[in-house]
Amino acid sequence: MTQTAEGHTGGDTARPEMVTLTIDDTEVTVPKGTLVIRAAELIGVEIPRFCDHPLLDPVGACRQCMVEVEGQRKPMASCTVAATDGMVVRTQRTSEAADKAQHGVMELLLINHPLDCPVCDKGGECPLQNQAMTNGRPETRFQDTKRRFPKPINISAQVLLDRDRCILCARCTRFSKEIAGDPFIELLERGALQQVGIYTDEPFDSYFSGNTVQICPVGALTGASYRFRARPFDLVSSPQRVRALRVGMRAAHRPPARQGAAPDGRRRPAGQRGMELR
Repeated sequence: MTQTAEGHTGGDTARPEMVTLTIDDTEVTVPKGTLVIRAAELIGVEIPRFCDHPLLDPVGACRQCMVEVEGQRKPMASCTVAATDGMVVRTQRTSEAADKAQHGVMELLLINHPLDCPVCDKGGECPLQNQAMTNGRPETRFQDTKRRFPKPINISAQVLLDRDRCILCARCTRFSKEIAGDPFIELLERGALQQVGIYTDEPFDSYFSGNTVQICPVGALTGASYRFRARPFDLVSSPQRVRALRVGMRAAHRPPARQGAAPDGRRRPAGQRGMELR
């Protein structure tokens, strides 16, 4: 079976060059340059990922999206590999090597990750929580002491940072640079000491600080006004227009489904502004 992703053209715009690749024995035709992880989505194949986001440049930071590519010696990150004509890709569904690689990455991510799920604001809509159930081991082999950081850190009056939960996906830092245009948050140090932080002489005073909280996949960044107020499954979503933007974006406002839950925009702390970033 072959599926095709048609390129949208208008006027005299040249039709994009198309390539056909095979993913898990299913052929799919996409514009040249399409990432493998996007091509897989077109045929309903969900590849686990944390750092990948359709609005951000690919970085391959988390390595959770590893797939097997025919002709390559080792699994590759599908969020950074562009589809080529004739490429044969096997995901965790059909490749033992890809499945083993994803299990290994998940085990490494959970070595230092705290068991905060019952109290974490992200619990219930956390990709790490969900993928740990599907790609994680039932028990840990790690016998040493988990790495710990002081927490929470108030990086602004509205945003708190819990570095124990951070998986270094760089979503927040890339969003600040590429979309918000105010890089107040950055990855500091290297190797095992790497962590998210802010500049000592500049607070995290971003117009889009609410979106920075929302785009974090694991609850390392939380809103002060929402913290410990409600669970994601207690809230409902309703679309709204974003008056601060010139483009036709839509914002998700989540009014409380029960008394005591503060209203927010896609779990956006009250008083913060931003747009919907799924």
